[in-house]
Amino acid sequence: MDVLGRRALPATEVVGLFLAEIRPGLEAGGDLEEVSELVRATIARGTGAARQREAFQRSGSLESVVDLVISETAR
Repeated sequence: MDVLGRRALPATEVVGLFLAEIRPGLEAGGDLEEVSELVRATIARGTGAARQREAFQRSGSLESVVDLVISETAR
């Protein structure tokens, strides 16, 4: 939810708006590049729910979903 624009938007767009809003502070602290890269990587990786659905679709097994969750948690 874009609270400033009072509208529903996809999460990736809201995150982009948020980054634009806090950009001056990130630049001042020398953190803009690192935070931007972490956000890009997180968006590219997808949500945990999406990865779990993909694991289930690939195998048709809830065990593969549990294995995925365990492997991601163990990291």
